[in-house]
Amino acid sequence: MQYTDKVLEHFTNPCNIGEILDADGVGNSGSPECGDTLRVWIKVENEHLVDIKYRVFGCPAAVACCSMMTELATGMHVDEAAELTDDQVAEALGGLPEQKYHCSNIAASGLYDAIMSYALKSHRQDKTLFLSVLVENTATEGFSSEHGLSFWIEYGGKHILFDTGQSDLILRNAKKLNVDLSQADAIVLSHGHYDHTGGLKEVLEKASEAMIYLHPDAPKVRYSCKHGKPPRQISMPQACCQSLSDAVPKGKVVYTEKPERIYPGVMLTGPIPRIMNYEDTGGAFYNDFECTISDGIVDDQALLIDTPKGLVVVLGCAHSGVVNTLRYAAKLSGQRQVYAVIGGAHLLNASNERIEKTIEVFKNYRLQKIGLAHCTGDKAVKKIETAFPEQCFVCSAGAQIKL
Repeated sequence: MQYTDKVLEHFTNPCNIGEILDADGVGNSGSPECGDTLRVWIKVENEHLVDIKYRVFGCPAAVACCSMMTELATGMHVDEAAELTDDQVAEALGGLPEQKYHCSNIAASGLYDAIMSYALKSHRQDKTLFLSVLVENTATEGFSSEHGLSFWIEYGGKHILFDTGQSDLILRNAKKLNVDLSQADAIVLSHGHYDHTGGLKEVLEKASEAMIYLHPDAPKVRYSCKHGKPPRQISMPQACCQSLSDAVPKGKVVYTEKPERIYPGVMLTGPIPRIMNYEDTGGAFYNDFECTISDGIVDDQALLIDTPKGLVVVLGCAHSGVVNTLRYAAKLSGQRQVYAVIGGAHLLNASNERIEKTIEVFKNYRLQKIGLAHCTGDKAVKKIETAFPEQCFVCSAGAQIKL
């Protein structure tokens, strides 16, 4: 196996090995298959990486990649460093043997993990999160409801619209709540189903300058087929897809194929790893009209907000599983506890066993606020309310919540 002189130099004299006790971010990566593991600590000043330390266990290529990563990234702005790729690390080393190329993944991934943990937890201030429920399956007096979900979130001087319901109902309920949609700084789509994206066209007519965040799969055509009924399309409406396409050349669309920092203390998860085998993340969802190709809904993502009280996780439908979502949120944030979870948990058809396991996980994360809605299902909501009588709150259209 032939290593370049640069690889051997960084292996025999690696740079920046060690730990940072007061690190601003900590990341982990590794490959159980080949035995390489990495832990990275970063120190940040004025949004730039001023120090990077690491501990690595692995082959010469893994050690060399980690050493080179620190040289490349030190001094970079955190946003620039987050874009550092495996190819760039390998290229800076003069290349790697083909069978060892995968070792470069450990360095870029570990750094990215550390930057993401910094992005959430490093900006806590005395801020309050205000959330208004614009669309939900149920409504408080004086408001209208529909099968769908939309939240208006105010935090840190920013206005975030999370999902848009299925129609222009969002406009009417927003007006009643004195919510000015034209002030939206960001529009987040949790996934591409019509009941979360159907109001996008009307919203963009008012908030044309807002940045739009969604997974690339969100606009694709998809179908549902339930209980022997004919297939029905449940995609983002065509008019909304067109409005989205019109926003692309304006530089207003960000595709989230991985975790994406939106603002200080605010992040999108991107696709969520599906780890827990008891979470049935399937369903009657398909990619074709004949309903023969299952739709994994990989575009499902959640919004994470770091508040002075703790981490808030905002769900669309949690098609990836609410437990999987909380596990990933904890990993990205580096936090062992979650302060609040709000939104649809997709437990509508969950077994009693799954609901009980979900309740245990909620207890383990020491949830203080629980506002489950939309697709959670009455049975699951009642069981969760019984287990958490003080933590649960109403999440109907028209509700305004202070966290």
